[in-house]
Amino acid sequence: MGIHYGNGFGLVYDKELDKPIAKVNYSLIETDATKYTRKRWWGEFSTAKVIKRTGKYVIEMEDGRKGDCVVYTNSEAQQGQGSQYFYHFNGRSALRRK
Repeated sequence: MGIHYGNGFGLVYDKELDKPIAKVNYSLIETDATKYTRKRWWGEFSTAKVIKRTGKYVIEMEDGRKGDCVVYTNSEAQQGQGSQYFYHFNGRSALRRK
């Protein structure tokens, strides 16, 4: 099983409206699929915008891949960071090209 790391700039979309709500700076972790497990991906991002409700979103990576994810607040990093807000995400679908 391989583990892959990536980072870059992307967009977070409201899944229901299919509209970008924030530009983000993300860090991504991906694992390869094995005979017994599926491919998984997750990570964290920072943005200058507050995402008011955590829940289901779509994240678009710098390389053009998109995937459904669940976003939730990184409460440990929220304190004392000025105008940047930090969030975690967990992939809920495959990362696919546009």
